Amino acid sequence: MPRFFRKLLSIRNIILKPKADPNEIAEETWAADFSKPKRVRFDIKSESSYNANLQKFGARHCLALGLKKTGCIAWVEAPACRYGDQVINARIRLDARGGYAAGGIMFRMVGEHTYYSFLISTKGYFRLDVLRNGMPLPLIGWTELPDQASQEIASDHAVDFTIIAYGSHIVILIRGQWAADLSDSTIMEGTLCFTAASYEEPRDSALLLVPIPQGAESPYSAEVFLESLTVDSHLAEAAALYEKWTAPAEASPQSRFRLAETFTAMDQHKAALVQIRKAWETPGYKKKQKELLLAGRLAQQLGLSADAEQYISACFEANVDSAEGKEAITEMAKILYGGERFKELKDYCAEAAKVLSADSMLRNLQGHALWNLKEYKAAAAAYDKAFELDKSNGIFAKNAANVYEILERKKEALDRSIAAGRAFLASDNYDDLGALVPKLLSLGEDNWEAHGLVGKWAFGIEDWKMAEKEFEQAEELRKKKRPRTPKDAAVIYLRALLFIREGKRTEALPLLEEAVSLEKDYALFHFKLAENRFLLNDDPEDPQLRSELAAAIALDPGDGWINNFAAQLCLQRGDLENASGYLENAAKALGDVNAIKVNRAVLFALQGSLDKALKLLEFADDPDGAMANCAGNLLVREARYEEADERYRKALSIAPENPEFLSNRASCLIEMGQYGEADTILGRVHEARPSTAVLELISYVASKKGEFARAEAACRAALKMDPHHAQSLLSLGWIFITTGKIEDARASLISLDSLNLSPGLSERREELRTRLDEAVYNKVPCAACERSWKILKEPPSVPSIRLFAMPPDDLPAGSCPECGKAYCIGCAKKNLDPSGRFVCPECGKALKLINEGLKKIVYDWAKAEGMTKGAKPAKRGRPKKDPIPLEMIKTLLPEAALLSGKEPVKRGRGRPRKKPL
Repeated sequence: MPRFFRKLLSIRNIILKPKADPNEIAEETWAADFSKPKRVRFDIKSESSYNANLQKFGARHCLALGLKKTGCIAWVEAPACRYGDQVINARIRLDARGGYAAGGIMFRMVGEHTYYSFLISTKGYFRLDVLRNGMPLPLIGWTELPDQASQEIASDHAVDFTIIAYGSHIVILIRGQWAADLSDSTIMEGTLCFTAASYEEPRDSALLLVPIPQGAESPYSAEVFLESLTVDSHLAEAAALYEKWTAPAEASPQSRFRLAETFTAMDQHKAALVQIRKAWETPGYKKKQKELLLAGRLAQQLGLSADAEQYISACFEANVDSAEGKEAITEMAKILYGGERFKELKDYCAEAAKVLSADSMLRNLQGHALWNLKEYKAAAAAYDKAFELDKSNGIFAKNAANVYEILERKKEALDRSIAAGRAFLASDNYDDLGALVPKLLSLGEDNWEAHGLVGKWAFGIEDWKMAEKEFEQAEELRKKKRPRTPKDAAVIYLRALLFIREGKRTEALPLLEEAVSLEKDYALFHFKLAENRFLLNDDPEDPQLRSELAAAIALDPGDGWINNFAAQLCLQRGDLENASGYLENAAKALGDVNAIKVNRAVLFALQGSLDKALKLLEFADDPDGAMANCAGNLLVREARYEEADERYRKALSIAPENPEFLSNRASCLIEMGQYGEADTILGRVHEARPSTAVLELISYVASKKGEFARAEAACRAALKMDPHHAQSLLSLGWIFITTGKIEDARASLISLDSLNLSPGLSERREELRTRLDEAVYNKVPCAACERSWKILKEPPSVPSIRLFAMPPDDLPAGSCPECGKAYCIGCAKKNLDPSGRFVCPECGKALKLINEGLKKIVYDWAKAEGMTKGAKPAKRGRPKKDPIPLEMIKTLLPEAALLSGKEPVKRGRGRPRKKPL
């Protein structure tokens, strides 16, 4: 056949080559080519949380996965071929930008819920997991890489690794060295994937307050690069390499011991002991004390007592003065106890205590031996000594309490039980504390400390009613005790938290203040007091709040939550620079938590970068809906209510019954005028978690709907929960004014006046007072000056009086019957008619005190001066001579003498009665 036709036929065969059957197990040698997209078998596509693309670094091409947020894992699959037995050789490079990430290979992937996953982390560790039907099972936990020079892998250093999958056997090589081998037959065949995972952002870039090293503008929290990949799926190749790398000489003893430590941490004791024994098979290798000690512990766990005794004996015989040798002495006691060799254990502990006099566990085991030999007094002494040496271990005190109870020494038994309870509580060991509760209640029926401990346990397991009951009983018993013992600040603090949980922050306030006064050096109490004052009054400028927060920071400057709260207050005050600093401190302590991201987003928004804030919240992991809720809050601030409602609905899709999210959405709907739906949502919130804040919102919506009786009932219900709830008193006052219940509104104002309100609430109270005045009073101004008088809209009639002196200038002189303008006496003096009467400067008409309200002002003055009928003069003796000129007196008296408007009655022989001056 001519050469031309042979070449043409060859090209035809290539073009028409049938595609591989995806269900067929392929046997091939394949090297990935990342230089051209058409020659890459991977299904390269991007999604919202990651980008996948081909990149080039110098002369080298690679496949890159860029993750846009933390807490996620992504992969790209090569679906063309399925492999069973295979040898995978790969090189990856990791760039977590100072954070924590990992990358690697998924193999034998059947679907997104079934596969093996091999990962290498930026911290210098590797792991192997299997996922079957969505259920993860760790095969090898995080284990240090062989010959890892530093703790972390630099972003410019690639890591080579090999995975040999031969039947149910898996061998892992890293940098050409044996790292692990195991057997697992969960999955026998499947496709291949390149994968990346991002766990944590760098703490600096988590705040974006300190520039991250490699481009702060990068959209990724981490990137992983697959620089090379080859797969040989021939059975012979996989078998040969498996045989080679499972030979004892190929694995270093150090690598096997590292793997044994990992298996021990995973409670895979048999696998761990196998690796240690294989390490010892290395020709010429000398067993180390650390390995002997671990092997002895593993053998004891597996019930191999003889082997355990042999390993432990060899350990402390090698060097009893080393740290491992001393630990081995105690381990031998455990072996004797496990074998129930109590007589030997008693004698052994007596001798061992001479060497390890400060070993609490050895004393505890000595107590066990004496207990089982029924030597109870000696057992109690041994347990007491153990607890004396380690006050944090409540088990030792509990053991002593059990012995004292057998000896019928109730006081000692109760004392040890209380000591054990305190130790359990200090270590948050609620299981052991719960097991101790019946004994505390039995032995300490009349002991206030025992009931206090039980109350703390109940609080810890969220049995609120029992906690409240036990705290009350503890306080009653404490008051009866003579001499009276000091209060327990922790009990007072927890009682305050119970009130807060019920929405009674006002009742909690004095308890928190008392807890602070008892424990002035405890930062948590200062912090909670400051937080409660803020949530109660919403006043970031509150001097006491700032003082308590400053005390908390001074006592514990590194506490993440205290710094986070300080940042919130700075954000409220607009102090963005200090808010940024506090957030940085909080991130250093707490890491990349959502609470920090929320406040960071608020900071961005206040800096004018709302879009940046929303982007941060959108790409953050949001398992509880807090990110979406925060986005809704920021959008409400900008009056973008429809977008905010969308975010609130997203938050509620994650946590449908979250009261905060429901309340926020209801508030947003109120702003949109959708009162019906808001009312329905608030009803759900009130049913799930009643609070004064929710009842106030219900009252507001009911008022908007014209349902004032329901609005009043909601406010009264809130005040029943908290009689000093200022917001509800304000709302109730407005409802009373709207419905014409003036006296009730005045009563609300009196209640508000008795409270120490924040500046904002004080301003709202004065607005209510002004509106009440407008509803009850009219303001009558002097037409010639700035004076004015506040008179009732419906004043009572005023009796007639006679005046004995000139009223002061600021009192009303009367109103013009023509134009209706009123004038004060000081201004009216300037306009007199020939007869000396006050006249209107515009109309010339005589001024009359026609308005009953103005009359009452003059009447009240006269009554105070003792000039009304039946009233006594202000001072005894004859009234002083009025220094006012006679014409002024003549001007005033005709009007002032007859406030009722009647003409003076003439008596006698046609002459008027002498008028009193």
